Amino acid sequence: MIKQIDRETLRKIQLLELLCLEELSRICEKHNINYFLIGGTLIGAARNKGFIPWDDDIDIGMLRQDFDRFIEICKTELNTKKFFLQTPQSEKGNADFEIARIRLNDTHFKEHHRRNLNLHDGFFIEILPYDDLPENDKTAKKYYFKFKYLKRIVGIRMGYRYQLGKMYKRILFYIITFFSHIIPLKILYNKAVNYHKQFENTNSSKVFLLGGAYNYKKESHLRSSVQEFTQLEFEGKMYPVPKNYDMFLREEYGDYMTPPPPEKQINPCLVDGVDFGSYEDYIKNVIKSSTDC
Repeated sequence: MIKQIDRETLRKIQLLELLCLEELSRICEKHNINYFLIGGTLIGAARNKGFIPWDDDIDIGMLRQDFDRFIEICKTELNTKKFFLQTPQSEKGNADFEIARIRLNDTHFKEHHRRNLNLHDGFFIEILPYDDLPENDKTAKKYYFKFKYLKRIVGIRMGYRYQLGKMYKRILFYIITFFSHIIPLKILYNKAVNYHKQFENTNSSKVFLLGGAYNYKKESHLRSSVQEFTQLEFEGKMYPVPKNYDMFLREEYGDYMTPPPPEKQINPCLVDGVDFGSYEDYIKNVIKSSTDC
């Protein structure tokens, strides 16, 4: 049955996602890999010292070179008894083209828009790489929109179900998708996976979150802003964040310190099912210990 996630269930999910974050932190600290909180996770750290109450995931940023190194090291370093590293190249891993996920084994989070995909569907954190952005604004805009449509065409061909907005946009997009069938899916898929490489190692002054949810202007930042770090508290532990995180967040969200009105403080994710597996007792113990303090 399709449903939205209630607050009690959401908090349980958040507690298990922290296990994934701790594993990522362990690996990065051991191998001197830079990472930092971004998105709603960074807002939560700055505003709440933890999760935004209605947020259902953890977002981690890395520069491309750190991201590639992290993926490689995880092949031998990740605790595969508890976790699964999901990338476009991994088995049951073709979830997205510019996002890696650390998923928790023996759990299930069946997102409705991925219901037709044969993927590992455990609770997860997302790791997103920042790539070089073309200096020319016109080129950068074209770069962003080309990937946006390529990603959705490939996604629909694979079984995703997107919310595409206005009717004319849906009609236009499905016409494009229909004609895309003359190109083998494997070719389109590989093009999406390797899309970032066309501007790789250009040492541009700005970097861009190609797999982000917003447009290229909001998702682009000075390279220097993601090369120096400070720390903020998140759910009782300290994690790295961009040194000037206030400017970093305002570039993307504007006045991020003011929460949205109550009617918008909801989690929009629709799920077909949630299963905590063998972690039910762990969750109860964590919740009990927090209330006893």
